Amino acid sequence: MVSIGRSANGIMATSEDRLPVLATCILAATLVGLPWVDAGLSPAGQASVVLLVVMAGAAWWLSRETQVALRFSPLLALGVLLACASATQSIYPDRTIQALLLLMAYMVGGGLAASGTRKLPWTERMLLGASALSGLLVVGIGLIWLAHGNGGGFYASVLIGPFGYPNALAGFLLLVGGAAAATLQPDRWRIERRLALVGVVACVLGLYFARSRGAWVAAGVGFVSWIVMQRRAWWPHRWRWGTLAAFVFLAGLGIVGGRLAHPLSSWWWGSAGAPVDTSVQWRLSILQWTWSMIRDHPWLGVGPGAFPVALAHYQQIPYVGGENPHNLYLEIAAEYGVVAGVIFASGIIICLGRAILAVQRLPIGDPGRSRRAALLAGFVAFAVHSGMDLDWSFPAVGLLGAVILGLMIGGLPRLPSRPSRLGSFWRVAMPLALAATAALALTRFCNTTLVSWGRDGLAAGSQASAERYLTWASRMNPLSYPAMYWLAWARLRSGDTPGAMKIAERTLRIAPEDPNTHALAGDMALAAGRWEASLAHFQRAVDRAPATQLRFHSGLLDAAAAAGKPAEALRAYARALSLFTEERVLGREARCLAPGDRYLLARMSRVAAHLYPQDANPADPRAAVARADRLSQPDPRGICATGGPPGQTSPEIAIVSFWTAWTDGGFPAAERLLLPERRRTEAAGSPPSETPQPDKTRRVRVDRVYSLTGGGHRATVVYQVEREGSEQLAGRCATTAVRFTSDGWLLEALPVLGQHPCSP
Repeated sequence: MVSIGRSANGIMATSEDRLPVLATCILAATLVGLPWVDAGLSPAGQASVVLLVVMAGAAWWLSRETQVALRFSPLLALGVLLACASATQSIYPDRTIQALLLLMAYMVGGGLAASGTRKLPWTERMLLGASALSGLLVVGIGLIWLAHGNGGGFYASVLIGPFGYPNALAGFLLLVGGAAAATLQPDRWRIERRLALVGVVACVLGLYFARSRGAWVAAGVGFVSWIVMQRRAWWPHRWRWGTLAAFVFLAGLGIVGGRLAHPLSSWWWGSAGAPVDTSVQWRLSILQWTWSMIRDHPWLGVGPGAFPVALAHYQQIPYVGGENPHNLYLEIAAEYGVVAGVIFASGIIICLGRAILAVQRLPIGDPGRSRRAALLAGFVAFAVHSGMDLDWSFPAVGLLGAVILGLMIGGLPRLPSRPSRLGSFWRVAMPLALAATAALALTRFCNTTLVSWGRDGLAAGSQASAERYLTWASRMNPLSYPAMYWLAWARLRSGDTPGAMKIAERTLRIAPEDPNTHALAGDMALAAGRWEASLAHFQRAVDRAPATQLRFHSGLLDAAAAAGKPAEALRAYARALSLFTEERVLGREARCLAPGDRYLLARMSRVAAHLYPQDANPADPRAAVARADRLSQPDPRGICATGGPPGQTSPEIAIVSFWTAWTDGGFPAAERLLLPERRRTEAAGSPPSETPQPDKTRRVRVDRVYSLTGGGHRATVVYQVEREGSEQLAGRCATTAVRFTSDGWLLEALPVLGQHPCSP
């Protein structure tokens, strides 16, 4: 026998093997570590969390002491059947498989927590401690980052932690707060109670600095539910608790009242001049399109995980989209169907109702009663917050929510057991399901790793190695769009145009409803000189999703111009300009979601200016040229939540600062704008001959930016530089990669100029 330990009252379970310990440790470590890998948002992070949780589930299932006979649940069986039926007609199979893998991980994690609470009660203690520790680390380190400005950008003064988004962090803290409060009970060791108290305080501070209005509303609902459940315990001391509640209410009103005043006054009085809350407007638009999606696909939905692709068909405003509608229940109804959404909501309500009844049956003063009430209040707050934000889109939040729900279910009284003929079936089916899930997760992890290597190979100019990695990536996951996308470009760059076309056509067969696959086929056809085919593909992409991506319109413009159809090209430009107006591409949302769109619209304007017929209104081409000149100027703003000190706030401005410093003092003055490792490399050798030598009388300046690809942490900029007063070096094109660091935006290498100006 292997002793596991003893609790404060001397009771602790023992086990004949170490598998339950291993399973619980894996799950607890996943809860602690998952927030620090982009909260599990990356494809590799999602595959990793599935692998880890499935490993924990397999270890738990193989243990002789913890195997349980699964009860047949008609509601759960119907939900599984609806999910499978929805998956068979999904409009995006790859995302559907990934969504089902995560759903399987959540079910395994919740089931492990529920079974552990019933069989080996020390698992509840370990999982609650891991949850509280995870929140404490997130808030503690997040506050340190906040003190340093979070790197600048939109969230410089808001607590975001490793989630990168304050509302997601707030949803995480609601669950962590419930777990910490559940540990704050007299049957725990003193050090546990002190750490739990610190965790509760950290969660309150985190919610305050996250500045999430919805989280405070959800926390209030959770607190009210706790008051109702524990009314017999606090009623004898109602004056003390009433005073404390009044103080908390006034403090909360002071925190969120100012932020709610303008939206509420605008809604109540209908004042047109009242300030507009862009967040509220964004959510209302998404909800309106989600309702349209549900009406069009009421029974089986658009497929698990396919909401973002389907939303592109309904989106009417550029840069107003996303991975979900900020409402978990509507998202489930849109992806799985209305019946599945009703089943999910009913299941949550049934679980909460049974949990409340179980709490009421426990005697007053029982630590178990207080613990269950705290867990239940935290989960109620989280359930309310899930109706107004995107908590479940972050696997770190989703897994923690599943574990907390499992701990609640594990504490419920067992229903009377009934003889079941499915025992042998479950003993065979469960290991097979876990093995299949692990295999799929492993292949997807390998796929994402190989795609990353392939992209690095393309960036380094190693076409052969990039194509080899990407070919293996497509074999690991034949449905992977990123693997197909980069493989098509790799073959195109290596001169295999027919091979690139074949890959693009394959993506069309896999996901014909995705406008991105049509855009890829259009790009390949355009490169192959098949103008009519390219025009048809880009037209389908624009018709399916006119307001999602400006590059669809740009491809349509280029294809029509190449096909010798200037009238169609100008119509494409006019349609793009009606949606992606100059104000929109210069807006904050565009700068975050598509920072290169302003330069793309500038390029489209330059192309369109040459397509106007001679008898056209002369003001039209002049307006297009003026628009191109305005939009091609370097943008000084940071991208999303990243920014830097003056002169390094954005990739474009970092490049401008480099050339200004180079003109004033050469390499010694400009080297501070290079990455530290590049400073040593460039200083060891002489500057390339293609780089103009410093000359204060003839300054080198960035004339215009032609394109920006990348995001908030790494970008590649194509731009044109000119030397004042010199014809020899005027109008030469350059490409520079820029990376965001703790010191702001820095150049990855010394720029080298081309011999010719940038093409339109």
